[in-house]
Amino acid sequence: MNNLSALILAGGKSSRMGVNIVSKAFVKLNEKPLIDYVIQSIEPQVDRVLLSGSRTSLLGLSYPIIEDLGSRYSGPLAGLYSALESSLFDSNEYIVIVPCDGPFIPNNLVCKLHDAIKENDSDVCFIQYDGILQTTFSIWNTRVKESVKKAFLVNKDGGFKRLAAGLNSTFLPWPVTSVNPFFNINSKKDLNLAEAILCL
Repeated sequence: MNNLSALILAGGKSSRMGVNIVSKAFVKLNEKPLIDYVIQSIEPQVDRVLLSGSRTSLLGLSYPIIEDLGSRYSGPLAGLYSALESSLFDSNEYIVIVPCDGPFIPNNLVCKLHDAIKENDSDVCFIQYDGILQTTFSIWNTRVKESVKKAFLVNKDGGFKRLAAGLNSTFLPWPVTSVNPFFNINSKKDLNLAEAILCL
């Protein structure tokens, strides 16, 4: 999609996964790293893919990496703040954000988010699935740069919810299906469930 970039949040640890891996992005689902599923889904939908995380932890991935300007593991807001403070998004009107641990991303996610944020001239549009806000599946207008900066540096926020409450935010309800396309893998139990879903 024209002049639209995706930022994959890949700064999380794998400590709850029961594996000794430097980054959650490399936790394997059916012998394939989680981040490979995300890249495979999101890359055809945008012009460019960038990663948010540590260069050391994401070694071996051939995509631009934006390291957090704050302390490591400061939450998803740190990734967005660091991306907007870099020069890599200066020509972008919007940034799509997805997590590295969501292997079932729909192949029409970006166009649906893009249509919704443009139609409403919103600052941000979040996916809402089965009544639950999925804040890490979202699209942001880059004009929020100063608001994001304040939320991160002054308010010391780590997540998006308080920031979103002060912005012109839109929620995009997504049809409920047999498999939650916004399922996040946060534990060994989640990983086992994802493996079972892939076998369906």
